This record gives sequence, structure tokens and C-alpha cells, in this order.
Amino acid sequence: MPSAPRKEVDIVFDGTFEGFLCVVYAFYYEGITPLSIQTADALQPSLMQEEFFIVTNNDNACKVEKAIRKKISHDAYYTVAYAFLSSADDRFMCMLHYIVYGFKMGHRVDDHLHHDFILRVHKCAREVGREAHLLKGFCRFAETAQGILYCAVTPIHHVLMPLAEHFADRMMEQSWVIHDKRHNKAVVYNGESCVFVDVTPNTVPPIYAENEAQIQELWTSYFNTAAITARKNPKLHRNMLPMRFRGDMVEFGGTGRADSTIS
Repeated sequence: MPSAPRKEVDIVFDGTFEGFLCVVYAFYYEGITPLSIQTADALQPSLMQEEFFIVTNNDNACKVEKAIRKKISHDAYYTVAYAFLSSADDRFMCMLHYIVYGFKMGHRVDDHLHHDFILRVHKCAREVGREAHLLKGFCRFAETAQGILYCAVTPIHHVLMPLAEHFADRMMEQSWVIHDKRHNKAVVYNGESCVFVDVTPNTVPPIYAENEAQIQELWTSYFNTAAITARKNPKLHRNMLPMRFRGDMVEFGGTGRADSTIS
């Protein structure tokens, strides 16, 4: 890639994965060396350094994606994509270092776990993958009065994308919404495609269908009676089903209960 005079600045981008790939493009083709990388909505202005806003360009993002896949590996690309969904504050700088080093080492980049930034990227990606995997089984959908299935989750990481891909493949003929209450985001599926939207904090839950409360009660009763008392293992239960997920689960009295719809 062409060399250029280096310019050290605080990088700001729009918060999309394509925007981050444009940060990588700017590093190589515009001579930009980031001292920090922040999203526009989480910007913390610095009095000591100049801020440089990266404009997202899909063509530039595609060039970087193809370069990662070709010069490093497809696995490295997915590792970076999953690490991007992490909530770790240092993920962007670690991802940039990972990609830069990957262009030097090729597909063997993941053999060099002695570098902290490589280990960090893999840890972020692994945590995102684990949380998304768990939520695929712990999501609880409830039917609304409009016939749309609604699910509220409170994940640590930004896992709406993998959840959307999972449920769009398995519930392709049903309209549904997954609401990320922690990050005030939602994914809406209309039976054909997914749309990601911002949600106002403290959004009021939807009005549920008339029979939803009875269905939830049946499920809760089954959950409570199917357990074998003599084999209860609270520690194992907490490992398999972390406490932080239970606040959105009907069987644990979570916020998705529709009891209020019963007259």
C-alpha cells in the first residue's frame, strides 16, 4: 500500500462497521495515525489533540474487507467483525493493530497470541459470540395486539446482528422485533428483511395479545413443575443461565410478562 506522511489525530467515525473499515483505509491511504478511535455518539473531545472525522465510504470499506479476506483470512475478518460488536472501550485500537499486523503476517497472525492486541481481539470476539449463542436460546417472544412477536433483551454487547441473522433464518415468515434495552437499539423484521433502528430510552412495552398472558402462564407452570427437586443444582444453573438474562425471561417473572393485559 502507498506510503504517506503520517498525521497523529483522534479519530471519530459514525459507529458502523463500514465506518471502522474506512478508518483502516485512512490509516493506509491518507497517512492518518489514530491516537484514539471513538464513535460520534460517544465522543470525548480532547483539548490536546486534533479530532479527525472519518466519512464512511462503502467503496473504501469494501476494499478493506476484500484485503482482509485475501491477505489475512476469512476467519480473521469474522473475528474482527465480532470483536467490533463488543462493548470493550479499547476494541477499536486493538482491532486496528490486529489488522495492520495481519497484513504483515498473513493467515498466521492468530499464531501470535503473545501480542496483547491479538489476544484482546480474540477475547472480545469470543465474549460476543458466547453471549449471542446464549441469547439465541434465552430470547422470549410475546405476541402483541398487532400480531407481531416482541422480545426484550439486555445484553452487555451489541449482539442484535447475530440474533437477527439467527431468527430471520428460523422465523422467516413471521414479523418480529428484538429490543436491546441496554443500548436503546432494536431490529425489526417484516417477513422479508431486517431493519436496525434507534429506540427512545424507557420506551413503553407494547400492548400484548389477549391470550398472551394465558400462554405465558402455561409456560411458567410447565417450567416450575418439570424440574426435578432432588436434582436441583443452583451453581450449575447459574453457569448455564446467568442471572443477568433472567430479568427478561417470562419464567423468572421478567419484564416480558403480559399479565397486565388481563382485564
